[in-house]
Amino acid sequence: MRDPTLQAVEMGEEFVMMGLAQGEYYSVKGVAAALWRHLAEPRDLGELCALVAAEYDVAAEACRDDIVAFLDELRGKRMVLAAT
Repeated sequence: MRDPTLQAVEMGEEFVMMGLAQGEYYSVKGVAAALWRHLAEPRDLGELCALVAAEYDVAAEACRDDIVAFLDELRGKRMVLAAT
């Protein structure tokens, strides 16, 4: 799920975020913004794949690798937390 300390504003189809701990601004749009929206609550990889697949009319397995890569990038920037 999202790090609750990040300040995020949805602007149309884009999210703009500021992380005090990270000391940076971030912006995501398109599928990345959809994933960010879905990360408002704890979800596992299967749920995220199913949500994106339904939203973008693709097979869940077709987007799995891209979702994993995006989550890895978010983890590396400390923008998401593992649900307990």
